[in-house]
Amino acid sequence: RAYDHIINFAPETKNYKDRADPTSLINFVNNGGNILLAATPGISETISNFAREFDIEFDEKETAVIDHFNYNISDEGKHTLLIAKGITKNPAILSKEVIEGPPVLFRGIGHKVGTVPLLTRILWASNTSYSYETKDDSVDQEPFIVGNEIGLISALQARNNARVTFVGSLDLFSDSFFDYSIQNPVSSEKFSKSGNKDFARDLVKWTFQEKGVLRVTSRRHHKEGEVNLFLLACSLSKTYTIEISEYDNDHWKAFNGTDVQFEAIMLDPYIRKNLTPLPTSPEHHARKFKAHIQLPDVYGVFTFKVNYKRPGYTYIVDTSVVAIRPFRHNEYPRFISAAYPYYTSAASMI
Repeated sequence: RAYDHIINFAPETKNYKDRADPTSLINFVNNGGNILLAATPGISETISNFAREFDIEFDEKETAVIDHFNYNISDEGKHTLLIAKGITKNPAILSKEVIEGPPVLFRGIGHKVGTVPLLTRILWASNTSYSYETKDDSVDQEPFIVGNEIGLISALQARNNARVTFVGSLDLFSDSFFDYSIQNPVSSEKFSKSGNKDFARDLVKWTFQEKGVLRVTSRRHHKEGEVNLFLLACSLSKTYTIEISEYDNDHWKAFNGTDVQFEAIMLDPYIRKNLTPLPTSPEHHARKFKAHIQLPDVYGVFTFKVNYKRPGYTYIVDTSVVAIRPFRHNEYPRFISAAYPYYTSAASMI
């Protein structure tokens, strides 16, 4: 591909050139590219069709998300300038300062999030919200979606780790929203500035894989007390270690996950065990995860696998192939502790 990332802030454009039509954009994602797309109530059918490919269904044209409780007081009675309450707590996507900071202002169109497990909701509406037409001459109809089922910002991370983020508001990225003061008429909360600037910064960083990126720097497996033994005998204890780094704020650092899992697989997993994170120094850019395992009493070729897939982080699938075989005749211990009574008996007879 010719580019790493695409920003589409032209949601009302109906016709694109060959390199920017939905099919080309899907191929771009399949090749590992990242896309940030912002929509408005005037969204074109071209953009809506593109979003459907990722199981995102935007509401009809000329509709907006409305909330009569969580809105900014400067909205002049329209109640479309929302104070977003639902925000992801995933640290891989948003920093702690953004999650606990001023609320985010949103004015735009809502969408329905499908059931694809690769989708992640980042911002959603409150229970008192609904999606409805904003035209004065609109015909009364049932709202498309209501409550916290209304997605405001959602993202999909493909199996090749490409990220596509759908934002229902183009104003969310505007300078005016960055400097907007927040006043909620119901809760009387006041902020001199919204949290849009920091939120948009983290969102763009995550979409363009500048945070929440994991990589494996090394992995080792060996018998207890030995190093780099790849052909193993059964009924032995084994140590497996893997080092994982996380990219955040323009540098690699040690990954702080506690739910990394190891599997020894031959058709089915024979062993599945959590890896223990080990302490590391600040200057070390990777954290070592370790597990002590007892090899199964089954001969054959096993796959040692770490398959780590969590929302917000790039996926890790690290595998190594190991052959487990029986002891050779010269590999048995010379003296077996369970046979010492027999050794003693033989010695006494002599």
